[in-house]
Amino acid sequence: MRVLAVSDEVVGSLYSQAVQDRFREVDLILGCGDLPSGYLEYLVTELNVPLLYVPGNHDPDDIAVPGGESIDGRIVERGGLRFAGLGGCLRYKPEGRHQYTENEMRFRTAALLPSILLWRILRGRGFDVLVTHAPPRGIHEGPDRVHRGFVAFRNLVRSARPRLMVHGHSHIHANVDESQTMLDGTRVVNVFPYRNLEIGA
Repeated sequence: MRVLAVSDEVVGSLYSQAVQDRFREVDLILGCGDLPSGYLEYLVTELNVPLLYVPGNHDPDDIAVPGGESIDGRIVERGGLRFAGLGGCLRYKPEGRHQYTENEMRFRTAALLPSILLWRILRGRGFDVLVTHAPPRGIHEGPDRVHRGFVAFRNLVRSARPRLMVHGHSHIHANVDESQTMLDGTRVVNVFPYRNLEIGA
């Protein structure tokens, strides 16, 4: 399956008449947060493929994308692959729906465990792709607390053994910052601002 994963996009780089030609092989769009709903709707309309997304810390509390499906805190199946989603980032201010303490994110990941454990027994992995906004702790993090990752994500990857984890939140500079890392057999990719990826069945 070919996916277009986007996050924290500088709106405009994919607003183009050439978007259909550039991404004609894409089967699915994955939104990793901090993207205007109108921008995601534009991609869905132009590429005419499904969208699965999670919210980022700068998204509205009630973000909804016409033609898309939020997978925040859920596991869904598309094209024979299972996708798990967990939006938000590490809490850095008292208010904000899409911000969580480490303990709060641990509880969110624990809610997925019953389904994960069953599929690990049946298929060898709890799901195929983990879609998040923030990175795992110690991988692709920024230098400040706002852009620190979650230990809970490291533990979830270890439990579920997905093929791929995609995230945004940490802005990287091409050819300077690392954007792909292996974690316990899972390929972790910072998709900022977007990445065209192949996921094996």
